[in-house]
Amino acid sequence: MTSAAIAWSLLSASAARAQSDDVSATAPGERATPARDAPSASGTVISIDQEDIVLDLGSSKGGVNGSVVDLWRPFKLRHPVTGQTLTDRFRIGALRLVQVQKTLALARPEGVLARVPAAGDVVVMTHSTERPPVTHPSAVAGTRTAPNAPSGEPLDAEGRELCAMFDSLQGEPIATRILRYEQFLQAHPNGTYARVLWEEADALRKLLGEKRAATNRLVDGPERGVTFTPPSSALAHEPLAIGVEIPRAAGAVLHVRHAGEMAYQSFPMRAAGARYYRGTIDAAQMQGPEVEYFIESVAAVGTAVPAVGTADAPQKIEVHEAPRPLPPSRPAASAAIFTDYADYNRLRGNDYAWQTEGQFGLRYADKGVRAVRSGFGVYRGFGGSVLELDSLGRRARRVGLTYGYLEGEFATSRIVALIGRLALGLTDDGVNGGGQFFVRLGNDQMTNLLLGGEVLGGIGTRGIAELQWNTLPRVPIVLRTEVTNQPAGTSPGRSTAPDPASTVAVDRGDIGARAMVQVGYRLVPELTVALRASYEGRTIQHAGPGAGAGATFSW
Repeated sequence: MTSAAIAWSLLSASAARAQSDDVSATAPGERATPARDAPSASGTVISIDQEDIVLDLGSSKGGVNGSVVDLWRPFKLRHPVTGQTLTDRFRIGALRLVQVQKTLALARPEGVLARVPAAGDVVVMTHSTERPPVTHPSAVAGTRTAPNAPSGEPLDAEGRELCAMFDSLQGEPIATRILRYEQFLQAHPNGTYARVLWEEADALRKLLGEKRAATNRLVDGPERGVTFTPPSSALAHEPLAIGVEIPRAAGAVLHVRHAGEMAYQSFPMRAAGARYYRGTIDAAQMQGPEVEYFIESVAAVGTAVPAVGTADAPQKIEVHEAPRPLPPSRPAASAAIFTDYADYNRLRGNDYAWQTEGQFGLRYADKGVRAVRSGFGVYRGFGGSVLELDSLGRRARRVGLTYGYLEGEFATSRIVALIGRLALGLTDDGVNGGGQFFVRLGNDQMTNLLLGGEVLGGIGTRGIAELQWNTLPRVPIVLRTEVTNQPAGTSPGRSTAPDPASTVAVDRGDIGARAMVQVGYRLVPELTVALRASYEGRTIQHAGPGAGAGATFSW
């Protein structure tokens, strides 16, 4: 027989002597202790029916209502040295028969039971007697031999120490046995009998209902002295190091899963000095909103037990996204060009304006300095008063301005902004300039309304109301009305009165009105083209059509 088999037998036999009060076997040479009452009739627990315990101890076996019977838990083990099979039992307590039939009886606990009754337990009606001692093989001084082994083959020093320990445990309670097993394992953590001794200790704990105590007291496993400070939060996508102190552990394993995972991923922890272990949760596992983990301690015999948390009740770490610097904001840029023709006198060519503007702009934010735009313009036209052109037959006066401008938009809120423009250019008479001022109600990237006006030196003035309708993402629409005296809204710059016999109009242009509809189409997100149509006039007879086109490119 191998040493492991010998140890297993040693351990198995030890459980038969779990409690001195319940063990009846003694070793040779020892004084026989008074035994429990010998049975006069016996039975078995058949089943448990709520509070009632069903026995096969009926009146046919001598059962009587009100009788008190002993309840025993049977135990059968093999002696580790001799190989003999030892049969024994532990007294759990007493039952009182409350209803006896011919073959069956119902019983209830009499007092407190040491264990919960189970099917297969033995019940005994006894009378007082003495039980003869049971022969128990003892050690031959200095040596023992294994059963079925060659005659005289001695045990090694560890085996002799183990046998001596078992001899000393005769009559000791189970708790004392477990403690002695653990002490032996501490002295021989890598011994030949370590694994079977650990398994026997675990079985005895279950017998005592001390499963939780087993977890905390296993040799080379976690103890109540585990030291661990859990992190409460961590950064996402960054590896997290975790350290733990576990007394007398041979190793440790870290089990991790992030939110949404069903199974844990396991990582061995590295030793970081005596009793200390360190593990790292990978950056890939560090995902919000939380990470769950638990740590197991590994004993020298390879058994893993929980040290920090469990699979069903893991530790949790809140995972937060790390604050990341935003890239510098780049303003949206755009470039546009528009040309517009307006005829005020039935296409006669004596009262019209043609204006072309190019523009480059940068948009920054909804509030504060919203946009800065600059560009150029060319304004050309002919005009005069209605009287001069239609009644007196004078030729239209030529006007024009070639200019550049700078425009800014400042938003007091997301839906209110102020727009100002300064223009400077050249006319036939020299340098001239002008400007615009608008109030924008609404956001420029949504539907909004522009209200304001313009003054151009040598050209005239106009008041403007413009609705920019951006409800349809790919079809921006503009509705615009103007009240203006352009293109000849100012008199020629002369110091003398005009000549009544002149053939060229010299009076200021009369005020007229203009209505415009512009429809755009966004060919691609960056490019929009638009067409416009208008009708303008100064009187019913002095009026005409207009048209225009443009394109805007943004990036």
